[in-house]
Amino acid sequence: MSRAPLTDPEHAPVSDSAAGDTERALAHAAEHCEAHGARFTKARRRVLALLLAQQQPLTAYQLLDLLREHQPGAQPPTVYRALDFLMRNELVHRIESTNSYLPCNHQHCGHHPARDAHWPQFLLCDSCGETREVPLDGALRQALTLQARDYGFEVGARPLELHGLCAACRKA
Repeated sequence: MSRAPLTDPEHAPVSDSAAGDTERALAHAAEHCEAHGARFTKARRRVLALLLAQQQPLTAYQLLDLLREHQPGAQPPTVYRALDFLMRNELVHRIESTNSYLPCNHQHCGHHPARDAHWPQFLLCDSCGETREVPLDGALRQALTLQARDYGFEVGARPLELHGLCAACRKA
């Protein structure tokens, strides 16, 4: 699987729009944490900024490598604690199948007013690594819940991950 090179958000050639999006997302995260009595520390902000700067999910060790560019002494617990906090506060998702992380798409996620209507669903390209968070249709969610109940199973809050090929890779 080929992936684009990783970039640090403070040194990446990004458009004004992308930089503005990152700053808006970080401001939203700070407001969300404050509203819920959680501390959005410099380390947590930095890890979220690194994730927001990428066009792909990152593993904890990829994040650590990026973090060490500005904090040479950074250790794995720093990243893991930040990721744990960001997941608990619904700012980051963990992609189970690839053990990687990506920022939450706030338009339809857990802290959005329509929380009960959202199950995270991820479309993952097995060729290029592109990952998209998309809403799971309510009818499909209900069908999955009913089928699970037929087997005496209650579905939890885990995201649904679908692997395949993105449009660009299918054309290649």
